[in-house]
Amino acid sequence: MTQVNKRVVAVSGCKGGVGKTVVAVNLALALTKLGQRVVLMDGDLSVPDVEFTLGVNKKNNRDLLSSNLLFSTIEEKHKGLQDGPSGVRLYTPMEDGEWQDSIQTIRAVELIQGMDALESELDTLVVDTAPGLAPDNVTLIQAATEVIIVISQEDVSVVDAVKQIRLLYRVFNVHQFYIVVNLVSSRRGGAKQFEKLQELIKDDKQIVISFLGAIPFDKAVGEATQQQKALLTINDDCRAARAFHRIGHQLAKLPISEPKGRIEFFMSDRIKERI
Repeated sequence: MTQVNKRVVAVSGCKGGVGKTVVAVNLALALTKLGQRVVLMDGDLSVPDVEFTLGVNKKNNRDLLSSNLLFSTIEEKHKGLQDGPSGVRLYTPMEDGEWQDSIQTIRAVELIQGMDALESELDTLVVDTAPGLAPDNVTLIQAATEVIIVISQEDVSVVDAVKQIRLLYRVFNVHQFYIVVNLVSSRRGGAKQFEKLQELIKDDKQIVISFLGAIPFDKAVGEATQQQKALLTINDDCRAARAFHRIGHQLAKLPISEPKGRIEFFMSDRIKERI
């Protein structure tokens, strides 16, 4: 039987405040609505916030466990999966109370390798990574099959994105990046920010950046955040929601990249497929 490669999408952004987690959460839901089995992983190993964004309470989830409403099997419990909205499942590597102000790179490597246990549970893994250029964070990002860089209409987010892209290319030889421009006033505004990024990166001839789409500023996003809900679960037809669906469709059509010979998610399965 032909094995199917797993898609791993790292949603990243060097600058905080660009809406990276909102993009990761709603992109995961958009892919789920396309029929994919999606696991959304909180890749911020210092201060995870996906559960907070979605209003998921671990204590309440453990209480539900006794009545078998959360985990379908004991194996899922051990794998750390939780039921999330609209069929997405959540994975948070940290245990309760394990906040740390620094994470060693080896921890990220162990996490990447340990995810092999989830291989049969998913089609797509969406990783909401931490902001910044810490070694553990860029190690996690480079292990994905697709790297999405989220920027906004603030020019500083473009400059920071250039730093992140160049670091990932020079240290890990990551060549391909997909750009999402968030919080734009118009589609043209999103395209202009992408053009600025293209101009700043043009001298690095081996780097390829592709415009995946723009998310308009939409008050419905703020309302969903206040309710600790994913936008696509409470308003699936607003302007921002339609943009997330478009990006989800585009992402689902991309061919999954071949193994690069570095530390990557689900590497054993990908090598078998290549052979």
